[in-house]
Amino acid sequence: MNQFSSVRLRIVILISLSAISGCTSTEPIQAKVFQDRNSPEHVFRLKYGVLKDSILSMFSIKSQLDNKILKAVFYEVIPNGGTMPLIFQPETSKDTLFSREYFLKAGKSNDIFLHDFREPWTSKFYYSKDHPLEYTADFIVKLSEIDDSSTKLSVIAYNPEVINGISSYGPHGAVARYTPVEATTIEEYTFLEFIASKLGDSTLLPIKLPKN
Repeated sequence: MNQFSSVRLRIVILISLSAISGCTSTEPIQAKVFQDRNSPEHVFRLKYGVLKDSILSMFSIKSQLDNKILKAVFYEVIPNGGTMPLIFQPETSKDTLFSREYFLKAGKSNDIFLHDFREPWTSKFYYSKDHPLEYTADFIVKLSEIDDSSTKLSVIAYNPEVINGISSYGPHGAVARYTPVEATTIEEYTFLEFIASKLGDSTLLPIKLPKN
């Protein structure tokens, strides 16, 4: 290909991309009625170090794949109409891969950072018109020592977002529009239920869900 042809090809590509970039979309974000939210915190009768080590060990691929509590919320809908469970990875300040920016902040060194590489799942709270929106977030497990034998655990959603349209087009097609939203407490409490079940603690209240 000569220089003139190469330049002409680049111009055609730029014109095409410019035309496509105008085909963006934004879906309205709506929320279900959900007045009585979950409280994703609990005091476990375990020492701080024992509880932290236990949480890190329970987030293996095997223990998550077949877990009914996690599968009820964290799943991906695949093309044939079925679902595939999402797997979360725990990170600490000692092994930051996707959590480096978070752990650079003051007062975060004792936390556990949970992520699924920002893969979205179907929201039980956010929707647009006649369909649920996809939702994604990372999660922070915070541990606070109460005394020598008790530790308070809290789960917090970090940078929650929904996908509500197309923001642009790139070389590989449409680029999803991510919009920040408030946390729902559904996902946070689901993680709390999962942890409690693995520890044999059956004192949690049932999870609360929004009205349909």
